[in-house]
Amino acid sequence: MGTVRVEKRKPCGSVRRTWRTETLGADVWGDWFSVPEDGGVLLLPVADPWVAWFRTDRSLRVDVATTVVAAAPVSSFVDLDVDVERDPDGTVRLLDADDLLDRAPTYPRAWVELAWEAWRDVERDVTTRAEPFGAASDRWLQRAADAGQLPRDAVPV
Repeated sequence: MGTVRVEKRKPCGSVRRTWRTETLGADVWGDWFSVPEDGGVLLLPVADPWVAWFRTDRSLRVDVATTVVAAAPVSSFVDLDVDVERDPDGTVRLLDADDLLDRAPTYPRAWVELAWEAWRDVERDVTTRAEPFGAASDRWLQRAADAGQLPRDAVPV
């Protein structure tokens, strides 16, 4: 276990947001980290073009992104604007298509194609609760709570 800084970068390379995370472990989906400031856990997949936040309230946010670059103690990804969210009640929303449309002319063509394809795939998988967007995060939320990184009473049963 250890501390990893996760950087969300803009396509120009500048850092948009940084999180201090604690390593929880890995599974077939990728590397899992607790993110106490966001009240949940973060999944950095091994090869998929997205990054996912699972919160204790059962909400979920997936940023479509380039593949994560991991170089301890920093992992980073380039945010490709479009996102998928699932509210605690199960409502799924697609976000920020206008942002991608506006910025697409300045992005590499491969990134734009990747973003649209991944956005559709993630929306389908989040809606149907295909793993890792089903119960896969429960184990990691519990592990974060057991380590004192999240409130125990906030972890779903």
